[in-house]
Amino acid sequence: MSKASIVILGGGFAGVKCAKTLRKLLTKDQYRITVFNRENHMVFHPLLAEVASAAVQTKHVAAPLRQLLSGVKCRTEEVLNIDLENNFIEYEACDSTRQKMHYDHLVIACGNRANFGIVPGMDEHAFPLKNVGDALRLQAHVIDMMEKAEVCDDPKRREWYLSFTVIGGGFSGVEVAGEINDLVRKSSKFFETITGDMITVNLVHSLEQILPEVQTSLRDFARREMEKKGVKFFLGVRATQATKEGVSLNNGSFVHSGTIVCTIGTTSHPLVTRLPVEHLKGRVATTKDMNVPGYRNAWAIGDCAAVPNEATGELSPPVAQFAERQGVQLAHNIFSAIQGRPTKPFSHVSQGSLCAIGGHNAVAEVMGMQFSGFFAWFMWRAIYLMKLPSTAQKLKVGIEWGCDLIFPRDLAYVKTDTSRAVSRSFYAAGDFIFRQGDPAADFFVIEQGDVEVLVYNQDSGAEELVAVLGPGDFFGEAALVTSRSRNASVRARSNVLVVTMGRSLFTEMSANLAPLRDAIAKAVRRRRNVWKDLPDVRKVLDSLPLERVMEQVPGGVLHTDNFLDGILDLFCQHRLDFCCVVDQSEKVVGVVTRSDLLRTIEAASTVQLAKDDIIRVHHIMGHEPIVIRFDEATAVAVNTMREHGLKNLPVVDHDMHLVGCVRIETILAHVVTELTRHRAIRVTQEHIRPKV
Repeated sequence: MSKASIVILGGGFAGVKCAKTLRKLLTKDQYRITVFNRENHMVFHPLLAEVASAAVQTKHVAAPLRQLLSGVKCRTEEVLNIDLENNFIEYEACDSTRQKMHYDHLVIACGNRANFGIVPGMDEHAFPLKNVGDALRLQAHVIDMMEKAEVCDDPKRREWYLSFTVIGGGFSGVEVAGEINDLVRKSSKFFETITGDMITVNLVHSLEQILPEVQTSLRDFARREMEKKGVKFFLGVRATQATKEGVSLNNGSFVHSGTIVCTIGTTSHPLVTRLPVEHLKGRVATTKDMNVPGYRNAWAIGDCAAVPNEATGELSPPVAQFAERQGVQLAHNIFSAIQGRPTKPFSHVSQGSLCAIGGHNAVAEVMGMQFSGFFAWFMWRAIYLMKLPSTAQKLKVGIEWGCDLIFPRDLAYVKTDTSRAVSRSFYAAGDFIFRQGDPAADFFVIEQGDVEVLVYNQDSGAEELVAVLGPGDFFGEAALVTSRSRNASVRARSNVLVVTMGRSLFTEMSANLAPLRDAIAKAVRRRRNVWKDLPDVRKVLDSLPLERVMEQVPGGVLHTDNFLDGILDLFCQHRLDFCCVVDQSEKVVGVVTRSDLLRTIEAASTVQLAKDDIIRVHHIMGHEPIVIRFDEATAVAVNTMREHGLKNLPVVDHDMHLVGCVRIETILAHVVTELTRHRAIRVTQEHIRPKV
């Protein structure tokens, strides 16, 4: 006789408690219990901040599921889909094929995921703190920043290395801020050039007080004690943008920081989002007994579930103590459902809250009583030590905490080869991606926005704009190819998103991928400083104002909702090479060229399902067009057209309103005229010069 199958999705507090309790209630010969979790361990989240500060070793907060769940089948394959109607899940097997597993009961306990998309640049420049890998990377980064500060000769840059900013003033944010502050300040005695006044730990929180979950007196105590230890608070403000240099706040200020840690922003697991059930605040809505309405054999618990709490009449908060008790109660409910007995609603009264704030201090609310200071810190450690899921973990963490009271924290870390990485980075308008003379480490491809290429002019003593690059363009290849320092600076002209490729990976790909190798070779030739061999042309371009060669845009403009026949009429009537596209406020949002007209065939196949079945301008136009501002130099226009192979370039004002265009033939005509005139003047002067 085949065993009945119970499948649990998620190996967190809720899923593990449910699996352990079910294994005790159900016999192994009749019921197979399977837990799917991408990692083969359960993470004890309350101690992640201690891992980040090197107070606890990484492996001691990760309990291996196979050792924790005796008699339970543990699998690390990724679950791809849940079919509630037909009682099966789909997962990616070890051979990358899509497989099915049927179930008799399903427990959805997959938690949620970090979502930094709510703040531009946070995903690219901030460290999350959701799993052991996050904590380990943050620990290595903090120590690495101290190593860099030790050898940095620039005082301002050293302070930037030693500035750490935490976004979020809840339990996680306060704990990680306190732990980083402890680690850096206590470890500074091992560095010769680092002093306490150079170190800054910032905490940014949108509310006027930190720790909204505890009483006001405990909040005030936590803030006072952390400020004494050197933590700086930015309260009542929100982070609006994160860049390589720091964090922009909604009050207009900017916090310079070499390290950003983000503890805010979560999103639903994709499996939860796709389920055809009711959702509350992004979580699966359940009945009081944690059942998914409409499916008697499907249940949901933990952070991904909106579980009513009968004790309070409200939804259960997404915290560990509620998740654990939901897991235990659900196991008994599933056992009751199998036995044909009625299930019980979930009911739990919070036993309190604990938060370490650094410096052997904490705040705590336990059974209605409030504690703060060293006693609360001791209580925090004792309670969480007892809550660790395995005896081995309790012993190891207890020994490490004892050593932490006597010995300094370990500053050794594993340095990974970042030169092989591919990542995405966000830069705000005005940020330098790199500067002329910097060592070459990365290759960049622009995904969104545009950048300015600047070259230092020794005669003027300033950087001069030489070209503008936009989406699809790449830069940084010249220094990597020649193994030299950067020969130009690149600055974000607008908010920019770039794909970054490390030096080693770039070298391998450019050597073995012919199209990339050819494109790079052409770019190197195209970006060669031709003005060095044509000084007379450069002088003419430098003295030629853009307004002298600027013309009216021929044929007018297009709007994004214009029809195809209007586009063709305009191009045929005026023999156009290109036409600018503007929005309702008359700002340039795109360009249509002759080549773009060929895309009408492709567009025709994609708009057939549209309501009007008509091709419009926005279907074929090139978005984020390359433009030049009216107050920029003619040489910049020539370099930009040369870089992109353009014959025409729209000219806009600082608000992106169209003011005209420049054509390469017009510019060249002026150059030839000026060169001829200058040559004629020199010849005349030579003829009339008196002979001696």
